[in-house]
Amino acid sequence: MRKQQVEAQQLGPGQMRILLTLSRDLLQTDEPVGSLELVGRALVEIIRPNSALLLLRGEQLTIVEFDQHGAPRPAGTDHPLYHIGAPLFPGMASASGNKVQGGRQCEQSGPRTLALAVPAHAAIAVLAVGWDHDLTPTELNGHKQTLSYFLQLAAAALGKLEAHSSLEQLVCDQREAMTNTSVAHAAELKLRDEAATEMRLLSLTDVLTGLYNRRGFFLQAEHSYKLARRKRAPSAVIFADIDGLKRVNDSLGHDAGDRLIQDAALVFRQSFRHADVVARLGGDEFVAYTLDDEQPDVILERIKANLHAFNLMQERPYIVAVSAGVVRCDSSSEQTLAHYVLLADEQMYTQKRGRMH
Repeated sequence: MRKQQVEAQQLGPGQMRILLTLSRDLLQTDEPVGSLELVGRALVEIIRPNSALLLLRGEQLTIVEFDQHGAPRPAGTDHPLYHIGAPLFPGMASASGNKVQGGRQCEQSGPRTLALAVPAHAAIAVLAVGWDHDLTPTELNGHKQTLSYFLQLAAAALGKLEAHSSLEQLVCDQREAMTNTSVAHAAELKLRDEAATEMRLLSLTDVLTGLYNRRGFFLQAEHSYKLARRKRAPSAVIFADIDGLKRVNDSLGHDAGDRLIQDAALVFRQSFRHADVVARLGGDEFVAYTLDDEQPDVILERIKANLHAFNLMQERPYIVAVSAGVVRCDSSSEQTLAHYVLLADEQMYTQKRGRMH
């Protein structure tokens, strides 16, 4: 233990940082390919080899090559570094099918190559690395020490994953699987978002006219109403009722009555700005909330003019007419929006009764 502490103290700050970062990152990933990529990047950063070969022994031998950039890919027994790393496994078959003699040593090295095994006496992982230039004995000794800690981290993380499936196969398949999964997941999330949006719109929309329904009106208009009160801005509520809907239903049928509702909704909607909240409360009743600098009576005149133009331009077996009431909202008042809707409703019936007499 004392010896390990002394060796650890001999690692430079940069090497310690790389090893600590690798340890943290490996603990945070359960993906084989992701773990291999972390190992490859750290390996290049810490010793900058031209090539490296990781041998991991489990139910079957896994062989992974790292290029000079640290990118992992499957490799075979014909890799130049295989004959350097393989002898560190006790009794393992060579590329020719013969038993490799040895296994008692935990490292091999040359001027341009270095191979280490962990654990030292019963290797389960071997890392062989190579450079395109000769290394001094001092450089080799430094790399041995660094790679010993590095390989222990990598073997611990990758050995856990290899217990479930072959890393060699996963290097080939996992990328495609991850891509397909990401695409499928994104498509599923998009469908869910679209479905959720559609369901929300349906819950707020009147099916016959496409306007907001009662729930949609109060949900949207309350937001605008609170904004108007906060900014002390003028606003108004307009309540309208279709004239003669029962007569059309009785004489022409309910299909014609539905078309009358749709026509009235179209004219009513066209009488307001896009930012105004316009809704069908049900039956023949409509309501709108508008943030408008104009006098409210001007809005009634606009509705009247639009109805006149519609009846002149469209051939219908009925006349589209509405009675409407308008109420200005007091931005300094504590009254609710529902209160002003009720007042506008009363104004509308006052107008309707006046037209009937």
